[in-house]
Amino acid sequence: MSGGLLLHLAAPMQSWGSPSQFGTRLTYPYPTRSGLTGLFACVLGLPRGCDVGELAALRYTVRIDRPGRLLRDYQTVGGGFPREKTVITAAGGRRPVDEATLQSERWYLADAAFTVAVTGPPAVTERVAEGLRRPVWHPYLGRRSCPPSSPILVAVVDDPGAELRRLPLHREPDRSDPAGGFAGSRSGDEGRAVEVVFVHDTDPGTGHPPVTQVRDQLPAAGGRRFADRPLWETRHTFTHDQHAGTGTAWITALTAYTRA
Repeated sequence: MSGGLLLHLAAPMQSWGSPSQFGTRLTYPYPTRSGLTGLFACVLGLPRGCDVGELAALRYTVRIDRPGRLLRDYQTVGGGFPREKTVITAAGGRRPVDEATLQSERWYLADAAFTVAVTGPPAVTERVAEGLRRPVWHPYLGRRSCPPSSPILVAVVDDPGAELRRLPLHREPDRSDPAGGFAGSRSGDEGRAVEVVFVHDTDPGTGHPPVTQVRDQLPAAGGRRFADRPLWETRHTFTHDQHAGTGTAWITALTAYTRA
């Protein structure tokens, strides 16, 4: 495997847009290819509508440290104004006063955390790494209202896929099992352990078919019509001592990892 990047995406809220209609804007449960491409274009200072073809060569594996929980933000706009100040319609007129209020729902992932292995042409990964170190525009996790809570670039490494198994988890140990272990845990020589889901955008070689398809493949020649792409999942066991916790404990573990 060629070298690449190890990224970490954590924030109070993040949102990775999925196909939505009208006033409802949904989110996928993990970072998307289109969302990561937009993030990289942002730190590189690439304007909207420009050619981002070089970023299409990047490949991603996402480790779900914390899946977070879905959060709905209910919004209204345009109500309480006279007709001459209501929202403009597609035809150029104004909405009637009794139909002036537009409603929308925006969905987010609250308190989620992901670690991402990025591989691809060295020239592209090196450029992205430099952009993350010195961003032209401030990065955000899916929407501009979702700034990251910690630096995104963890390290430039030879084998980012393997580092997904080494970097401590950004989560507390799962103590939901009333017997005192982890929910879904198993005992043995490794001690208490929990399975963590990895999401791959290329076949990880397990011999299993993709588990799903997502519509987040950027169009080849611009525009906004995304294409479907397959995703694979694998599950990996992490022991109790690989749970670094959150807050200061996580920052301490991350610092120790980057200095090792």
